[in-house]
Amino acid sequence: NALWGEKAYPSLKAFAAWFADMLLRVEQVVAWTTELTLLPSTQLSYLFNSMSFLTSNMQVASRANNLPLDFMVNRTCFYNTRDVGEISGQPAQGVNVHGLFMEGAGWEEGKGEDEGYISESKMKDLHPYMPIANVFAIHIDKMDWTAMYHCPVFSTSLRGATFIFQANVRMDPDDN
Repeated sequence: NALWGEKAYPSLKAFAAWFADMLLRVEQVVAWTTELTLLPSTQLSYLFNSMSFLTSNMQVASRANNLPLDFMVNRTCFYNTRDVGEISGQPAQGVNVHGLFMEGAGWEEGKGEDEGYISESKMKDLHPYMPIANVFAIHIDKMDWTAMYHCPVFSTSLRGATFIFQANVRMDPDDN
């Protein structure tokens, strides 16, 4: 593991699983370069530098709205689907990302158009697969953290250098 691990992207997988994961990464890059446009949803952990991908998302929004980049933050909204095939095209703003997992908590689907939320972890479900998320940039003064958890997102379950960004995740249902 140490021989190939030094040359590879951060991963905690054994070689066979790592290689299968690498083939999926290549598949995403081939799809992206074949279309020459942003994919309907991008798996963040498959990118070499996921943080720069989301920074470019903020740059696009800041230029479009004539706002300074230093005052932009990423806002995350989760769809009620995990199937990339259900995403027909680009979102109205930002980018769609998938391949995220929760650790130490569960995920409750939203009802209808309501966004899902964090729940108690379910028995034997240590890392629930998260729905597809829309990540878009807004001005920091418009960011509302009410009933939201500041959730760190990493490209592996290993903390530290694999940090990508801080997502806002609902902590309670949207019952009005």
